[in-house]
Amino acid sequence: MLETLLIKFVNYLDTLPPLVILLFSWHNKGLRGSFIFHYLVVQLAFNLGSNIINEFRGNNLYLYHLNCLFSFFALSLFYNKLFNNKRIKIAIWIVAIFFSLSFVLSLQWESVLVFNSNTSGLLSFIFCGYSLYYFLTLYKKPTKENISRSRNFWFNTGIFSYYTINFFIFLTYNKLTQDKPPLLMIVWQLHNIIFLIMCIYFFIGILCKQSPEK
Repeated sequence: MLETLLIKFVNYLDTLPPLVILLFSWHNKGLRGSFIFHYLVVQLAFNLGSNIINEFRGNNLYLYHLNCLFSFFALSLFYNKLFNNKRIKIAIWIVAIFFSLSFVLSLQWESVLVFNSNTSGLLSFIFCGYSLYYFLTLYKKPTKENISRSRNFWFNTGIFSYYTINFFIFLTYNKLTQDKPPLLMIVWQLHNIIFLIMCIYFFIGILCKQSPEK
């Protein structure tokens, strides 16, 4: 019984943390105006829908496709606003077009009822690059402010942690789950724990004042 409850709890780690953060930060107008807030809304909506469908043994994979697409644009807008460099902003839009085309083409090759880990892997690779570039800008142009009190620093750290680790999970997901189906639940539970870690970083971020870097 306890083991079943624990498994159920881990399965909902992709839903409960964003719900808690959104409720906690509801009166924080600064966060409500940020794309991280929108990203968390996307996560809550699609992950909750996926979990409900899963409870009834339905196929929820099309919701993961939509989650991937909406998450990509929410975080792309976050980084587009975060970076000052016009060339980087243009590059972000070019990457967005490239990703959108890749997303559409992938749906032509695979059914929406099949989890496309390749697209998720590409998304992870892109945001690993953006987050590393942000760290590089901090290294090259350190601010006078204590970096640990910077909201965007914690947001970026959460994104970096989640997508860097999941990049390797997504790359091997199809092979692992096809060769050894029992690994499916274990891999996805690991994914949910990493998602929780990202949300913890986000929560630390919302406790900080709005970052000055734009």
